[in-house]
Amino acid sequence: MSAERKAADAVDWDDLKGEFGLSEGETHEVDRRAALLLSQVRAHRLAEVRKRQQMTQAAVAKVLGVTQGRVSAIEKGAINRSEVETLAAYVAALGGQLKLVADFGDETLVLG
Repeated sequence: MSAERKAADAVDWDDLKGEFGLSEGETHEVDRRAALLLSQVRAHRLAEVRKRQQMTQAAVAKVLGVTQGRVSAIEKGAINRSEVETLAAYVAALGGQLKLVADFGDETLVLG
């Protein structure tokens, strides 16, 4: 990182890639891990909403028709996002951005 840059300065990711000299493969891996972390954080936020609504994983599982273990996995970000990713890619190909938002009436949660 350049000596002129201060810790509080905002920097574009594309600029940093060039500055750090990351290869295309390394950049892809960083992007992949960042997306994974973001999906895990978003999934954890679903668990927080569930707790605020005073529901157990077992209760949510019953409504969904799945096991409590599956609800736990979803809350840890272990979900198959292939269909959503395909739709997001389609929207991106048209120049748009897919936004996935959960609306609970008194709060909204951006999931993707």
